[in-house]
Amino acid sequence: MRLPSGITCMGFKKLLTLFISAILFLFSSAQAQEKAPAGMILIPEGYFQMGTFSGNNDEKPMHFVYTSSFYIDKYEVSNKDYQLFMEATGHPEPIFWDDPRFNDPEQPVVGVSWHDAMSYSKWKGRRLPTEAEWEKSARGNDGRLWPWGGKFDKGFFFFFVNIFGKNDNYSHTAPVNYYHSGVSPFGLYNVAGNVWEWCLDWYDKNYYKSSPEINPEGPRGPLKMKVLRGGSWVNSIEGVKVVKRAHNYPNIKNEIYGFRTVLPVH
Repeated sequence: MRLPSGITCMGFKKLLTLFISAILFLFSSAQAQEKAPAGMILIPEGYFQMGTFSGNNDEKPMHFVYTSSFYIDKYEVSNKDYQLFMEATGHPEPIFWDDPRFNDPEQPVVGVSWHDAMSYSKWKGRRLPTEAEWEKSARGNDGRLWPWGGKFDKGFFFFFVNIFGKNDNYSHTAPVNYYHSGVSPFGLYNVAGNVWEWCLDWYDKNYYKSSPEINPEGPRGPLKMKVLRGGSWVNSIEGVKVVKRAHNYPNIKNEIYGFRTVLPVH
């Protein structure tokens, strides 16, 4: 069989694997979700397209990545969730805990560092997602730029995403279960906008040029900064594309950083 121009044999095999992964997911997801821990979603093993050819330099190149199966939180960790953690462990309150703009029980917890997020994750018997796991969960297998697809129209604000401005019903963070129309292909809420989410990986702007194909876990550390993904309520629509990478020191706490957790499938 003659392959289309520009597609190598290896590239064709990976595209075929993507297609097969998508088909298997359609047939198995309903049964698999019955076994998922409460509040989590199964992300099946397989390849997906990570990065982009046309974005910022640290988002390039687009490359195929394989991840093993894992569960990930359907929603960002909420204040209600974090309250249980603090009561059980005596962990100190986040900054902004008493700020009425951010302290509704259903809003995502903010004012947490990477270390705080890791402590919560370990208490739950989980961990933070790797950058690859996060992007696969947000993007699916078809290379889309936002969780809902490849385009954005002005009318989307009210129903799809919490970004800068007041056209999305919330001037600060929104409840973690809001914006049903903007969920990812796997069903995750608010993987675009609301809060940036801490990831497990150290940040290296050149990592995509040499990252492993199978289950990448970020560059070997320690380095200076950790990865954040997803954008927040202060970003523009361009700033919440699922390929966007941010980074900061792991001890930083502010009103735009939150997280969700992952549980590997054994």
